[in-house]
Parts: sequence; structure tokens; C-alpha cells
Amino acid sequence: MVNLISRWAVSTVMTRQNNIVQGTSFTLTNAFIPLWDMCNHKHGKITTDFNLELNRGECYALQDFKQGEQIFIFYGARPNSDLFLHNGFVYPNNDYDSLSIAMGISANDALRNGKINLLKKLGLSGVTHFSLYKGKSPISVELLAFIRIFNMNQEELEKWSAESIPSDLLSFETESEYNMASIDKRGFTYLLTRCGLIRATYKDSGGEVQDEHRKNIKLLKECEVQILENAIKYLKDVIDKISVDEK
Repeated sequence: MVNLISRWAVSTVMTRQNNIVQGTSFTLTNAFIPLWDMCNHKHGKITTDFNLELNRGECYALQDFKQGEQIFIFYGARPNSDLFLHNGFVYPNNDYDSLSIAMGISANDALRNGKINLLKKLGLSGVTHFSLYKGKSPISVELLAFIRIFNMNQEELEKWSAESIPSDLLSFETESEYNMASIDKRGFTYLLTRCGLIRATYKDSGGEVQDEHRKNIKLLKECEVQILENAIKYLKDVIDKISVDEK
């Protein structure tokens, strides 16, 4: 019980620290801002700044508020997993929501070295997690490049590795001299399978939940399922389009 209380106390302190400027050296330090910290989150933009002239933090209203209305601030462009971990809540209509998925090149892949070297050219060799986003464009450019490289054959690897900086691999609108449709069809099909497998791991959590913490966990899972199902639909549409264009 003591250990649990200690964790709660540390978490309470750590999640309420704010960076402010200290003195004329303009170095950053951590501080508590009690009244500001009472504001709940709402979509908008960052309206907090530090006034060097007056040596104080300033927060501007997101909108006009009437007397007695609750004042909101924007916590930043964070996915629900971060909001839940650091702030203790899930925001269902979060435009900045995303799901992190683990991806990597197997040590048993015969083409591992070539794929790693090509990823290195794009600064992605050390990246182990990629994001699926909410909305019409769920695939990040980093994930796009990874699934392309992951699914290349020897000939394709050699061609793309010959490029000094193969930046076309990071573009959805590429007009490369190489056959991107073939690579993309394999890449998107692979990612579709991966998303389907991840989606299958989510089980129905049942009926109504009373505990607030468990409510947030359930809501977080529901948001993640929405991201996966949206990505699955997107990938199916892209694969169908590539198949039509190939005919």
C-alpha cells in the first residue's frame, strides 16, 4: 500500500511540472503553476508563453468565456496513450490520436544488411516503432518507407541503394523511374495483414464499467481499435486502386 501511494505521489508531481524561463540567463527550470494546472484539456492551440520583459508566464484564453464557464487550455498535440499515461484521461475526439506499432527487420532475413543500410540512409535504422494516425491519412511517411524497404527483393534493394539519398521512398506522390506499384502492393498488403493481426488481439471488454480508471482503459482500447479499422479500410482501398491501375 505504501509503495502504491508513493507511486501516486511521484506521478502527481511529475505530471504537473512545467518548464519556465529562469533569470536573465534564459535557462529552463521546472515549476508548479497551481491555478493554470487546474484547467482541463480541449482541442485548440498552445496559448501559453513566457513574457521575458515581465518575467512571468502568460496564458491566453482559447475563446471568449462567460462568467461561470469552465476555462480550458490545450495540452498539446498528444495521442490518447500519452494523455492517459501522463494526465490520466482519454479524449475520444482527439484529432492527434495515433497508435504505435513495433516493426523491425528479422535477424534471419537474408537481405537484412541491405535493408538496414537503406533505412540508415533515411535515418530510420534505429526506429523500432511507427505510428498509425487517426483520419484520412493513417500511414506516416516513415512507416511508408519502412514497409517499402521491408518488402524489397535483392534487385530492388540494389537499385534503391545506388541512390545517394532515396528520398522518393518517403513520398506518397513519387514519380520514380522504378516500379513503385509492385513494391507498394507488397508493402501495403504486408501492413494490412499486420494491422489485421493486431486488431484480432483486441477483445470485447464487455458491458458497463464503473471504475473511472477502467473506463479510461476501455475507452483507450476503443480509440485504438478505431485507428486500426480505419487503417485497414484505407489499406484495402489503396491496394484495390493499385490493382486497377495495373490492369
